[in-house]
Amino acid sequence: MRPKPKFRATVSWILYDFANTAYSMNVVSLYFVTWIIIDLGQNDFFVSLANSLSMILVALFMPVLGDWSDWRGKKLSPLFGFTVVCILGTLSLGILGRSIDQPALLLPLVFFVFVVANFAYQGGLVFYNALLPVVSTPRTLGRVSGYGVALGYLGAIIGLMVAGIFVDGSFFAIEVPFVDAGGTISAFIPTAILFALFAIPIFIFVKEPAVESRAPQGWSIIKSYKKIIHTLRDTQKYPGLARFLIAKFFYEDSIQTVIIYMGVYTQTVMGFSLAEAKLFFVVVIPSAVVGSAVCGILTDHYGPKRTLIAVIAFWVLCLMVVVLNSSSLVFWILGTIIGALLGSTWTAARPLLVSLVPQEMLGEFFGLYALSGKVAAILGPLVWSSVTFLLIEFTIVIRYRVAIAVLAVLMLIGLLILRGVPDYHSRYKFSQKQDHRV
Repeated sequence: MRPKPKFRATVSWILYDFANTAYSMNVVSLYFVTWIIIDLGQNDFFVSLANSLSMILVALFMPVLGDWSDWRGKKLSPLFGFTVVCILGTLSLGILGRSIDQPALLLPLVFFVFVVANFAYQGGLVFYNALLPVVSTPRTLGRVSGYGVALGYLGAIIGLMVAGIFVDGSFFAIEVPFVDAGGTISAFIPTAILFALFAIPIFIFVKEPAVESRAPQGWSIIKSYKKIIHTLRDTQKYPGLARFLIAKFFYEDSIQTVIIYMGVYTQTVMGFSLAEAKLFFVVVIPSAVVGSAVCGILTDHYGPKRTLIAVIAFWVLCLMVVVLNSSSLVFWILGTIIGALLGSTWTAARPLLVSLVPQEMLGEFFGLYALSGKVAAILGPLVWSSVTFLLIEFTIVIRYRVAIAVLAVLMLIGLLILRGVPDYHSRYKFSQKQDHRV
C-alpha cells in the first residue's frame, strides 16, 4: 500500500520541470545556437552534429540506465547525478566563452561540454518522468503531469527574462543597475544558477517508496540490453507498449520538426518580420501553459489514450490548415491552438505509458520512451530537409508547404497506430484505488 504523496513533494516535482525547461529554452533553443553560428561564425552543421550526438547517446544508453534504476529501486540518485552534470556543463559553457579567445581551442571544448550537458539534461528526464507515480495518485496522474508541463513553459519565459537581463543589460528596455550587457555568452551562468535553485526541492521533499531486495546475481549492461530487446519483442507480455512507442515515434517526429522550423516558416511563408515572429512565439508559450493544465484534467477524466488521440487528431487538422492557409489572422489563431496542443501532447503521453507497464519497471520503459523520442528528433529534420531538397526547383513557399503536409501525414500514421493501444485507464484507476484505501 503506497501512501498518498505529500503536497510539497508534488510541488517539488513540478518545480523541476520549471528548472530544466529554462535550460532547454536558453541553452538548446536560443543562446547556444546564436553564440556558435552568429557570434563565432560557425556553420549550422556544428550545432546539428552536437545535438544529434547527444541524442544518439540518449538513445543508446538511457534504456539500460533506466533498467538499472529499476533494479536499484532508485530514481532520485541518478536524477541528481545527471542534474549536477547538466548544471556544471552549462556553467562551463559560460566560463569557457569568457576565458578562451582562440576558436581552435574553444570550439572543440564547447562541442564536448555541450554534448555532455545536453545528454545529461535529456537523460535526467528518464528518471524524472519515472517519478510521476510517486508524486501523484492514480486519479491525479494527468493533472500532475499537466501542471509540470505548464510550469515548464513558464520556466521557459522566466528563463528568457532572467538571462536577457545579463545578455542585454536591461529588463524590457529598462536598464538594470550594476549589470552590463554581456552578450550571448552571459546567458549560460544565470541559466545554470536558475536550474540549480529550482531543482533543489525535488531532492529534499520527494521520497521514494522502499522496494524489495533484488536478485543476488546483480545487474549487468549486457543482460540489460538483452532484456530490453526481449521486452520489445514480447508484445504479449506488455500489450500496446510497442505500438505506443511506434506511434510516439511518428507523431513526435512531426512535432520536433515543427518546433525547429516553425520560426523559419512564419517568416518565409507567412511573411512575418523577425519582430513579429518573436511575438508569435510569445503568444504560443502561454497557450501551451493553459493547454497543458486543461489537458491534465481531461486526461484524468477521460483517460490518457482517448485524450492523446484527440490531441494528435487536432494536430493533423491544424497542420493541414497551415498548409492551405495564407491569412495572417488565421495563422495567429493556429499558433495559439498549436501551442496548447504542444503542451497537451507531453501531458497525456506520460500517464499513458504509466498505465501500460508495471510501476517497478518505469525506469526501463521511460528509457525506451526517451529512445523513441530522440530517434524521432534526429530523423524528423532529415525528413524535412529531404522534402525541401527534392523540390528544390519550386519556390520556398511551395517547398515548405509540402514539407508541412508530409509532417501531417506522418502524424496521421502515428494516430492510426495509436488507436490500437489498449485503454487501461478505468482498470488502472480501480486497481490503484484499492492500494490507496486505508
